[in-house]
Amino acid sequence: MNESNVAARRSRVHLFINFAVSASVLTMCVIAYTKLGKRERPAMSKPPKPAATVVDTEALRIHEGPVSLTANGVVVPLREIRLATEVAGRVVELSPNMRAGRMVEKDEVLVRLDPIEYELEVQRLVSQQNQEAAELEAIDVSIQNTDALVALSQRRAQLTEAASKRAHSLVRQNAASIAEVDAAEEAELSASAAVVELQNRRRELEAQRKLIVERQASTEVARRRAQLDLDRTVVRAPIRGRVVMSNVEEQSFVAAGTSFVTIEDVSAVEVRSNLTVEQMYWVWNARNSVGNLEEVGSSAAHHLPEVNCNIEYRLGNRTYQWAAVLKRIDGAGIDQDTRTFPCLFRVDSPEAVERIRTNAFALARESANDQSPDSPGVERGVDGPRQLLRGMFVSVHLHVDATRPLYRVSESAIRPGDRIWINRDGKMRIVQIEVVGQIDGDVIVDARLPEHRMARTAASADDSDGASPADVSKLASVIISPVNDPRDGLPVMTAKARDSKAKRPPVGNVGVDSPATDGGQTDRNRPKTTLVSGVAR
Repeated sequence: MNESNVAARRSRVHLFINFAVSASVLTMCVIAYTKLGKRERPAMSKPPKPAATVVDTEALRIHEGPVSLTANGVVVPLREIRLATEVAGRVVELSPNMRAGRMVEKDEVLVRLDPIEYELEVQRLVSQQNQEAAELEAIDVSIQNTDALVALSQRRAQLTEAASKRAHSLVRQNAASIAEVDAAEEAELSASAAVVELQNRRRELEAQRKLIVERQASTEVARRRAQLDLDRTVVRAPIRGRVVMSNVEEQSFVAAGTSFVTIEDVSAVEVRSNLTVEQMYWVWNARNSVGNLEEVGSSAAHHLPEVNCNIEYRLGNRTYQWAAVLKRIDGAGIDQDTRTFPCLFRVDSPEAVERIRTNAFALARESANDQSPDSPGVERGVDGPRQLLRGMFVSVHLHVDATRPLYRVSESAIRPGDRIWINRDGKMRIVQIEVVGQIDGDVIVDARLPEHRMARTAASADDSDGASPADVSKLASVIISPVNDPRDGLPVMTAKARDSKAKRPPVGNVGVDSPATDGGQTDRNRPKTTLVSGVAR
């Protein structure tokens, strides 16, 4: 009994000791975790949230000078001449330049046909002309002889007439018989008949002479035709050009009207290029085209102003250029498939090639209108293509003097949908633009700024000149940095304006009663910032 009580007490003591030890260990773990696991967070001073979005801006610049409109094109010949033989014959001589790609000079003999048959025909007609001339001479002699006989017959008729009158007089005097009178009258009639016969003979000779003269004229026409056919046996080049196609060989027979060669005129070439409707707008409204449209008068609707441009061909890392002029629209209007205007550019001097130096490309582009040998970035006497050749894929750069004010901005300032963000008095203004061209890494845009419209409205109301585009550009700057939530009227500020504002001492530190604290100034007490060309003022 006692042993069981002792064992029970021991078990309770052991249980109490185990519980106490476990509780102590758990308490020490909690204390150690609390002391060692707790981390003091560093005190962070959160800067006050700016009242405006910080952006990067650049000045809105006015574009001065011509606008370069760029398009692609293909060189096409100005004209092609197809030569055909006008007479039939065997080719006895063929020019060595009658091969595709070779040059032929003007009046160079290309083909010579066998002329024997045509020479014989000319000789036959010449002999016939000589025969007709001899016949005409014989007729003239006969006419002269007949005239002499007519004169004699008329004299004889006069004598017989006088004899007849004497016989009638003698009969009235009873000095002659009736038989003598009849004989005298018969002689008179015979003489008159001889005169009439000779006159008829002369008229016949005159008719024969006229017939021979007409036959001579017909023979002369035939001789000239034969001589023309003889001359046509030699075919000469009508222009200086390049042979495009030749399909005749020496000793071959060609029929009349057979086309045997095609020559391309190289005195000038054309470039066919498609211009968009937007590009045609600037061409039609160019400053240098206003005078041309006034000159043409009523036909201005169908007239395309002549605009200077450069044709560029790229050969590896080398670029060559030619001077050209916009001439006309190739066709009746817009291409229905591409909705563009097919235009033709005339290059009057396809051999006047210039090379644009690579290290002075930008400089040469700015001086594209200066075609003097001393113009920067341009080399004459190049080692590349000597002239424009058909089929070359080239670039066309039109130089248009715009009548409307244009602006230059960086490529990073162009937003989706052809928009730019303007910083105007600390507010974002979203302006719709039209991209006109590019120059030196910048984009030339046509922007209708709100300030410009307001200035023009005020100018029309006050009868004054108003603000010029240069003055308008000074009132605003272009935002080139991204913005998370762009909207019209969003407060913006530049980093420089933010830094200058952060350096200002708080209003409470200078002994001025103000309820504003850090980041808690009211809009009425907060100093305002005005941007002029992207710089805080």
